[in-house]
Amino acid sequence: MDTVYTQKEEQVEELRGGSRRRLRLRNRVRGLAALGLVAGVGIGLGVFDTAASSARSAHVAASASGSFGPTLKNGTYGECYNPTKALVGRILYGVASLPSNAAQKNVVLAALCRAQKNYNVNSNLAYTCWKNDGCSTGTNGKLTVGEADGFGGNSAREMFKMEFILQALTYPQIGKILYTDANLNTEKAISDVRSMVAQGAKVILSYPDAGAAMLPSYQAAEQQGDNVALWSNANIGKAGTQYMTVTGTNICTLGTQYAAEMNKDLPKGGQIAFLGGTPGNTQSPAWQACEKKALNKNIKVVATANTSWTRQGALQATSAIISKYPKLNGISYDYGDATVGVIRAFQAAHRSLANFVITDYSNENSLLCLYKQLKTPSFKVYTYVNLESQARISLTAGMMKLVGATIPPEINFQPSLRQVTLNSCQSSIPIDGLSTALVAPALQKRMFG
Repeated sequence: MDTVYTQKEEQVEELRGGSRRRLRLRNRVRGLAALGLVAGVGIGLGVFDTAASSARSAHVAASASGSFGPTLKNGTYGECYNPTKALVGRILYGVASLPSNAAQKNVVLAALCRAQKNYNVNSNLAYTCWKNDGCSTGTNGKLTVGEADGFGGNSAREMFKMEFILQALTYPQIGKILYTDANLNTEKAISDVRSMVAQGAKVILSYPDAGAAMLPSYQAAEQQGDNVALWSNANIGKAGTQYMTVTGTNICTLGTQYAAEMNKDLPKGGQIAFLGGTPGNTQSPAWQACEKKALNKNIKVVATANTSWTRQGALQATSAIISKYPKLNGISYDYGDATVGVIRAFQAAHRSLANFVITDYSNENSLLCLYKQLKTPSFKVYTYVNLESQARISLTAGMMKLVGATIPPEINFQPSLRQVTLNSCQSSIPIDGLSTALVAPALQKRMFG
């Protein structure tokens, strides 16, 4: 069963276990202390405790760092590197999803540790900043940062925006936060990036829905000394040269995992379709190529369609596909919330989802709760997590670079699919919410109602 943890519950989970576990943790703490890796850990409601303050905080630090330890000491580049294991597991469906590369992992741990340590950052200011597409932080900080989104018209992009704002508010040196939405207008997307550069933004997050057309504006920003971070497998141009870094899932692994589920649940073969996002995005074609290669020969991909990652786009695409291929057995897609549109298309066509298979990238509550309503056990849905924490990771990467850190050109997570069950729906967050986001349930309710 998926769980929406509070910060307190994460602390409690880390302190559970018998005397044998405490002994192991004590020995681990001694070793970490010798390496200077347990200077502090964020626990509870954003309190930063030193390791010397209590044996319990040392236990938490050991549990957090011992199994996926960073190679940087707390305080390096102004960050901490020991979020709790429970938090990492919740955000990523398990610590195995962390990047295997040490430099990549350090940035991820820094972002998550900062987020946990500052969990109670001013939510009223965050909401106002989110609602008004930017704000002054009130810290009198000299830095400006911004998000130039190519398309902000779905709940995932709205959640990403909030994660970015929340992380920015943890840096007192940031005095101004900018946000723009190009709404799939290429000229505006380019202009938005240039405008942020002109306004002095030193870290710019962006998703290139317009594809390679964005590269000259990114490169111009980098040449001026700004740090541009892309996300969600936006592998355009040359990361590390034309822009600072790109975060995302090991997208080919995601595609092969999709294929493994299809091969398992469709042993007799059948027809499946691929749905993708905005035209020209690099993520969808990448996993589609890898999935197609790994499918059993008796499973045929009969259709591929773009949806702009919206429910309406997914509904229209699916309606057309099932009209032409009434015996369709499965769909692979890369956005959970828009998969609601897939299901609505079947309902509108009075088509049963019994024995149908969907493999999906993300786990929005809208999909999980609709699945629960359907009560169709033979309907199989598999998801990974949405990784909205990429907003925090991208910003922290830029902030670390400003103070001298070398940032890897790519930060890749290892996906692991989980089957949706009747217990996956979360009642503590709104229907458009996300259980694996680092946005408090109360703030999600305020955002989405």
